[in-house]
Amino acid sequence: MAKATNTYSYPVDKRKITLLVDETTSGSHQGAYRGSVDMAAPLNTVVKAAADGVVVRVRDDSNRHGDTIDFGQDMNYITIEHSNGELSEYGHLAKGSAMVKVGQKVKTGQPIAKTGLSGWMFAPHLHFMVYKKTARPEDFQCLIVQFQ
Repeated sequence: MAKATNTYSYPVDKRKITLLVDETTSGSHQGAYRGSVDMAAPLNTVVKAAADGVVVRVRDDSNRHGDTIDFGQDMNYITIEHSNGELSEYGHLAKGSAMVKVGQKVKTGQPIAKTGLSGWMFAPHLHFMVYKKTARPEDFQCLIVQFQ
């Protein structure tokens, strides 16, 4: 599995993370999602841009969540494009909490949203992943995140 070229800051305050689940602690993410990182944190914890970039996707309208795959399409998220063709994605955000818009430039540490309950999830957490831009979005493969 390939590593990210860029280095990233933690997208939530490390003091608020109650559990960190990545490939070194769990095999919970499979297939293209292998390499994703889950950070358990209290609801409404501020989520910050993990690196400088440009916002390319925002979904902010869902309040549906549950512990079955039926809720897989209900996740709120923000995707930011960075240098070297890498993208970071922040998932399970609170409905209406997005503080950024598509096309907006962001700086490392800038607040972008809050943790919430949306999508397929068992407990409150931030789903964070980094992947390379591909010609077809469905061909993505997560990279191992290099945190600073």
